[in-house]
Amino acid sequence: MTNAPREQRFVFGEVAEEYENYRPSYPDALFDAVIDFAGVRAGDRVLEIGAGTGKATTGFLARGFQVHALEPVPEMAAILRTKGAEVEATVFESWDPPAAGFPLAYAAQAWHWVGGDDRYERLAASLHDGGAVALFWNKARPWTGTLGAENAAEYERHVPGMSSTSQWELDWVSDEIAACLALEAPETLTVTWSRTYTRDEWVQLLGTHSDQRILPEELRTRLHAAIGDVIDRHGGTVDVVYDVAIYLSRKVSRTA
Repeated sequence: MTNAPREQRFVFGEVAEEYENYRPSYPDALFDAVIDFAGVRAGDRVLEIGAGTGKATTGFLARGFQVHALEPVPEMAAILRTKGAEVEATVFESWDPPAAGFPLAYAAQAWHWVGGDDRYERLAASLHDGGAVALFWNKARPWTGTLGAENAAEYERHVPGMSSTSQWELDWVSDEIAACLALEAPETLTVTWSRTYTRDEWVQLLGTHSDQRILPEELRTRLHAAIGDVIDRHGGTVDVVYDVAIYLSRKVSRTA
């Protein structure tokens, strides 16, 4: 009897504690930008899609919002519940929104996992008339100089073709929002911030990346040891610059 293949978007439960401890959060400027665009106020009940352990959830909770969070992975949802959010253990594709809708629906580092040809229509259906959408991702800039070259070389040696950064192409987000008749033309913003990681922190973070989780354990261990050695040769820490790519829209008003 063989084990069923793991679905990549659900492997985060294997490392929920590490995800909580080592994944980056988001800067204050991100929350300020989303709240200002949406026109929401403390006390409003907002929707989060694919909340994980709450890396973005806590920022909205701290600003006085009630967060209704959807998170299908049990181990992630268990951590999320300790933070004070309302949690439904479900995927967005099979969730039925309340008739009243929300003034804001957002997804942090998660929208690319949501399936279904009607996902934007479903997103609009979760909102009040004129409600706002915010989809955003932390994108780490590639390391430069000798550090970057050595890091890339280890990836090529151990896992040819695997990217050493999270520099995904996200132009599709704007294109797909624009194609949805229920949403207004998107606006885009970028917020930049940085964080310093020790060797061990960075290696632990890599272990939470889904493309690395699905590698054979022995290969993943060798890769992470090699990357750790690269960091050690460059002083034992690494400064990572993140660009938060933010995509904003509103539900088309039917009363205008």
